[in-house]
Amino acid sequence: MIDTVHTVTGPIGPADLGITLPHEHVYINMTRTTPQDGYLNVAAEADAELALFAAAGGATLIDLTNGELSDYAAPVGWSDDLRVMQQNATTGSRSVANVLATKEASERTGVQVILGTGHYYETYLDRLWFDRTPTNLIADYLIADLLDEIPGTGVRAGVIGEIASDLSHISAIEERSFRAAARAGRETGMLISTHAPTFPTGLAQLDILREEGVDLSRVAIGHADTVKSVDYSLEIARRGAFVQFDCLMTCRVGGVLVRPQIDRRLSYLRQLIDAGYADSILLSHDVCQRSHLRAAGGPGYTFLFEEFRALAIDSGIAAETLDAIHRDNPRRAVFGE
Repeated sequence: MIDTVHTVTGPIGPADLGITLPHEHVYINMTRTTPQDGYLNVAAEADAELALFAAAGGATLIDLTNGELSDYAAPVGWSDDLRVMQQNATTGSRSVANVLATKEASERTGVQVILGTGHYYETYLDRLWFDRTPTNLIADYLIADLLDEIPGTGVRAGVIGEIASDLSHISAIEERSFRAAARAGRETGMLISTHAPTFPTGLAQLDILREEGVDLSRVAIGHADTVKSVDYSLEIARRGAFVQFDCLMTCRVGGVLVRPQIDRRLSYLRQLIDAGYADSILLSHDVCQRSHLRAAGGPGYTFLFEEFRALAIDSGIAAETLDAIHRDNPRRAVFGE
């Protein structure tokens, strides 16, 4: 068990976490793959969305913008110094601008934000940097982000993630990223949160992490709800990891509820709960594009506590179970209770 985890404004204990979204982004740059939509860099919009979350009873948001996704991921004009705006070229850490702009948003809105540290999938990775940086040194950089500071910020990361693979296989460079994350996780005990969309590659991710000696109860397999098989989610839970249904941004588009997306997730949730795995479920939205903002008709950071909650209760999921998923499960995931 971990006694304290660092937010952008300082350390907190288990009792301080409160209602938590375990996979979100405040500022992010995904324009390499989503050029028209994948850039959150407006301070007023971030503040408004976080304020809605706080008004809905939310306390903590885990921001899994990793090193690659932090490039220029800060409000326009935040700094004229490109070195501050860019991912750290030596350590691969988040950009100074991304970290400090997120800290400012947290201070303005009162929402606690825990930062992740790590690396994204192959399309975003600097292959030359990975080729020239030993796996143990990559792990050391992650550990330093967690135990010392994200360089130049005075802010410590609190979880490892999102560590990513994106296709039906894990590439060689992605595997090195996972092994470095595993070694950092084993050293620090921090939660490892992954990106595994569409394909059931979360199981291969777990294989790598287990080979490296990670306790799988310290792992959350992300985007499990995008894999259209409940058996996959059940297997993640059987192996002892957290099953993270964190792509609820697909459930509200342009102000319209997308019932097929909602109904499939509710069905999977009921089956996981009925199988005895309610304690293994994490829920989040993965707000990472402007169209995901509540102001743009997306879910924002509140959909889970509003429309989805009402539909889940109507479908037979107890309100008390949802409350535990939002409060108790993130606490156990983050602190290892």
